[in-house]
Amino acid sequence: MRLSALLLLLAGLVPATAATDPKLLVVEQKMRGFSDADYASSIERVLAEFEANTGVGLKPGALRKCGLKVSSESGQGLATPKPLVRALGTALIKRGFAPNAILLCDVRQQSLQQCGFLPPLATEPQTFEGFPVIAYEPNAKKWAEDKKLCFENQVLPRPGVPTPPWGDARVSVLPKTLFDEVDFWINLPVLSDSKALGVHGAIAAASLSNMANAERFADNPYNASKVAVEVCAIPGLARTHALTILSLERYQILGGPSFDANWCLSEKTILASANPVILDFIGLQKINAGRVARAVETIHPEPPVFSAANAGEIRLGTCRPSEIKLVRLAAE
Repeated sequence: MRLSALLLLLAGLVPATAATDPKLLVVEQKMRGFSDADYASSIERVLAEFEANTGVGLKPGALRKCGLKVSSESGQGLATPKPLVRALGTALIKRGFAPNAILLCDVRQQSLQQCGFLPPLATEPQTFEGFPVIAYEPNAKKWAEDKKLCFENQVLPRPGVPTPPWGDARVSVLPKTLFDEVDFWINLPVLSDSKALGVHGAIAAASLSNMANAERFADNPYNASKVAVEVCAIPGLARTHALTILSLERYQILGGPSFDANWCLSEKTILASANPVILDFIGLQKINAGRVARAVETIHPEPPVFSAANAGEIRLGTCRPSEIKLVRLAAE
């Protein structure tokens, strides 16, 4: 029933009910292409629609800074599109942010360099087209001195992995940048399948791919789902997480999150929501549809991360299409 309802929703056949809660809104923006100009007009429309429907203003607050969590771990072939980053930066400057107050961030300096978000030499300015770029791993030892940034779990890294600089392999370190240094942050994931979570998208990018020493969860799907949901629900991180914007310029249906061009598809669509769960659920349907088209076994049963996302006191957001207000914007 849930899949049928989702397909009806995406087809525009289920009437959306009015909602002001950001977690009940999904904006779907169709695009003509993937140029800088296409992204610029599309992102401005997406942000304006999100602000108009929710009353949330994506503008400077007391800190006058915002964060953009890019995805670079899979390499250049499956990274956050640069035209998306440029378009979002331009839209945020229009809303009052200075370019040097828009902070791009991800875990590894090396992957940020490989994807072109950082220059190849550490002696060069650590910026991307004027936006500061922060890698977590070089800062993690110092950040680990702050207990609120330490996420402890008994899962240990694979044998032979060096002890992390902060001395405890059971501790992952969360980004101080997104806790204490920005008014809000926007998540910019790339969609793929994954062994750990089933779907590697909005939830993964905001959790497992948002802290140092998280590789230890990759081979343990049950633990990974639990950890991903717990991290997304940490008050200090959740409080500043304003929005997820997912471009389907390139997504991967098999073998992810490691990049494999043979299993990548493309759709001229941007999806945006403050609710990472519904975005991942939509992503699951797209991955499975791509697998069916190529006669590959689908992801079934539904990955446990979806039930875990709304279990006990944790409420990351509904993945029931009947509860979602879908705003569909045609390509200009």
